[in-house]
Amino acid sequence: MNRLLKKRYEIVGLLGKGGMGCVYKVVDRSQEGKTLAVKELRTDKLRAAKVHEALVQFQTEAQILARLTHPNLPKVYDYFSQQGASYIVMEYIHGRTLEQMLEGRRRKPVEEQQALSWAIQICRAMHFLSVQKPRPIVFRDTKPSNIMISHDGRVKLIDFGIARFFKDEQDEDTYVYGTPGYAAPEQYGTGQTDVRSDLFSLGATLYYCLTGEHPPQNPRDLPDPRRVNPKMSKETAAIIKKALAPDMTRRFQSAYEMKEAIQKVLLDLSAPIKRKATIIYARPGKVIKLPWWKKTTWVSVPVTALGCSGTTGTLSTEDLWIRPKPASFGPGAAWLLFRVQSRMLKPGREYRPRLTVKTGSGVLHPRLSFKRSRPWMFFSILGITAMIGVIAMTA
Repeated sequence: MNRLLKKRYEIVGLLGKGGMGCVYKVVDRSQEGKTLAVKELRTDKLRAAKVHEALVQFQTEAQILARLTHPNLPKVYDYFSQQGASYIVMEYIHGRTLEQMLEGRRRKPVEEQQALSWAIQICRAMHFLSVQKPRPIVFRDTKPSNIMISHDGRVKLIDFGIARFFKDEQDEDTYVYGTPGYAAPEQYGTGQTDVRSDLFSLGATLYYCLTGEHPPQNPRDLPDPRRVNPKMSKETAAIIKKALAPDMTRRFQSAYEMKEAIQKVLLDLSAPIKRKATIIYARPGKVIKLPWWKKTTWVSVPVTALGCSGTTGTLSTEDLWIRPKPASFGPGAAWLLFRVQSRMLKPGREYRPRLTVKTGSGVLHPRLSFKRSRPWMFFSILGITAMIGVIAMTA
């Protein structure tokens, strides 16, 4: 029989192993064999002086995750101690770490749109952590090995072992933690970490994704990312350089600000190139104007206008005159295409389709407004042209 934890979690596989324990794949016998992951901490091989510190970190991770619910964070279901070891029971993620994915590419850079779509999801998680009450949470160890990518493209920040609560009255961190090259300069005892420190680590992770090389340990030694990868857009390179600024005040000042910058670049990169003359590009908050003479019109809508960027989901509608093509989208999507049957709409009238967007974060009902132009201007121009012709003939 496989080893059983807390008389309910049956260990069926090993997911990872470290110096202080393992991560197991388990099935929960009390929930009809639901698959979960269990993180184990063993302190029997640690020096006595380190045992208390390790337990505090482990308990902090459990407490942080147990009270947080976000699509880009793993869900914790249980934590307990048994036979000299501590355990956290959490969501099992079907996928691989970003580090595993990057190592498998053998220094070949990730496609730019893909890397940016991952970064948007990480920004969302960081923003969520930064607005927690009563105190914001700083992750402090964003790096490829602590980022899980599920099979459907969902990103999860894992391993909150050194996360901490931000304290306004504290000038610098009590402990020095982080990974060289990914940890911000202030994590080495020169100041207190906050969300800008996490954004530094995200910038370093983006650098690795898009160049195939680990970032230098000293951010002042950072080469121009485009010199390492000439195919990278200058806008993305600018985002990386800003995130990796040694001075905190010169970085993005919030995860939301960095997300907006990435989203803008992603929209530009993802704009459809083919059939530009026949596609109408919508803008958030603007009425989508359709030409009166077309029977069918293709309309491209940015995912930001639908509120579903960085997610995986499906689009549907009850209206017969509009259809999303395709009906599903992934986290890398920046624009979504709709096929509009213009001939079914009366000129001059405003139409608002009943759209339903289903994602892992919930169900959305975005509002879009369409209007088919009136043909009177065309005929007016014809009339004016005819009058000019008549005048010219009689002159």
